[in-house]
Amino acid sequence: MQSLAASYAEAIRWSLGHRGVLTVLSVGLFASAIYLSGYIGVELEPQVDEGQIRVNIEMEPGTRAESTKEIVDRMEQIIMEKVPEAEYIMTEAGSDSPFRSISTHTGEMRITLNDQSQRERTAREIANELRPMLPAIAPGIQLRTRISGGSFGRRGGGNSEDRLQVAIRGYSVETTQGLALQVRDAMMNIQGVAEAEISRQPGSPEMVVRVDRLKAASIGMSVSQVDETLETAVGGRRSSFYREEGDEYDIVVRLREDDRLQLAQVGRIPLRTSQGELIHADAVVKLQRQEGPVEIDRVDQERIVYVSGTITDRDLGSIIADLKIALDQIARPDGYEFRFGGEWEDQQESFRELLFAAILALLLVYMVMAAQFESLRDPFIILFSIPLAAIGVVLMLLITETTFNMQGFLGVIVLVGIVVNNAIVLIDYTNQLRRDHGYSILDAVMTAGSRRLRPILMTTITTVLGLLPMAIGIGEGSELQVPMARVVIGGLLTSTMITLVFIPMIYATLEEFSERRTLRSGLAGEKLQPVEGD
Repeated sequence: MQSLAASYAEAIRWSLGHRGVLTVLSVGLFASAIYLSGYIGVELEPQVDEGQIRVNIEMEPGTRAESTKEIVDRMEQIIMEKVPEAEYIMTEAGSDSPFRSISTHTGEMRITLNDQSQRERTAREIANELRPMLPAIAPGIQLRTRISGGSFGRRGGGNSEDRLQVAIRGYSVETTQGLALQVRDAMMNIQGVAEAEISRQPGSPEMVVRVDRLKAASIGMSVSQVDETLETAVGGRRSSFYREEGDEYDIVVRLREDDRLQLAQVGRIPLRTSQGELIHADAVVKLQRQEGPVEIDRVDQERIVYVSGTITDRDLGSIIADLKIALDQIARPDGYEFRFGGEWEDQQESFRELLFAAILALLLVYMVMAAQFESLRDPFIILFSIPLAAIGVVLMLLITETTFNMQGFLGVIVLVGIVVNNAIVLIDYTNQLRRDHGYSILDAVMTAGSRRLRPILMTTITTVLGLLPMAIGIGEGSELQVPMARVVIGGLLTSTMITLVFIPMIYATLEEFSERRTLRSGLAGEKLQPVEGD
């Protein structure tokens, strides 16, 4: 260790003699890190393998629940054969629920996999294998295969688990639908987008019954009377209830099923006029077949359509950058606009808030050091170690192919408080040697460096080793904390190595400049003093 301390002292001596070279080198490394940061993937949070795969099935609107269930059962059999890692599968097909937007032509499967230690494939790999396999069962159906994990909840409309989402705002249903189709096609041409869907589903087939008010009034019937009669005949109306052993059962009055299955039979429903005569309903009503919208989404009282995509094997930031270029080429009328939602919207807001937190942490650290050192210059020198940490952060993320996300940003905030520790130890001991023992600037810097090298290295090594298991990613769900550990390790390593040479050079340069300025001020004051006898 003594030989290492001696070598370090010589390194400090060399840095003081080559300050220009070291400054240019440090600035060059920092500029290179800023440039290379553009090659790092960006996303809100890392995708966590929680062992959950969701498959959403959508058939033609109006498909009977029995047909939907048959398709879902066939897919379940294929999954059981092709995915031995599946622990159990929960299916839902063709049901109507007041809590979820599920209709008779849609279904869903939730696949729960074994623990990561019991399988060789990840959930992403299994989903990628199922994605082209399942649509072959029934051509024409729409499928979305996604993995669950790492979601803190999304804002906005559409599916809450969609990471990639484009919102199309505008009033006209036809215009927004046409724009949505173009956005979906552009999204599917982007590398890394496996599937895309439009939130506005095709209209459900329906029969519209229009009452001819003039004809109804001529026979003494109102629109409400015609409506109530048709509703009772087709939908049924509760007339009473039946009670047995404490249970009540509604008694519904309506036509037999054989008399109301065909649409043409609606026109044959008898209506009683005010004179007591019976006529057929088609005498006063007209039947018209059309498609009605399933739902219309609005945000801020403005109609909106979502185009959502499934991301695989690529970070969200790179996909958004390519998609922006593609969307700029889509012509849209005045009053219609595209907005990115989903995870990208949350990411932008989260990063803005974390940036404010990082700046606030930097100010608090400076204020505390200024109060303790009773100086504004020494804390400023110490803060030079923070930009140097960016070099290691960028290199670590590039080497390990880790994306920069919210956890990585938290690691940057942690670094603001950690990387200054080594510089504090170095500068404080240097000041102590000059103040209490009368050392010169050069001797104080070299002595402090050689004597404080061991505690600085011990602090750095123990911190790195403590974060190493987290950085490796041991255990299930570890993907969520890996970026933060790697950011701290990379920043701490490079900051420590460069700080040991760069900070003493900055300290010596500023102190020598301060002494020269003080000396010049003293000499100028002596020249201005009057001579005795004048």
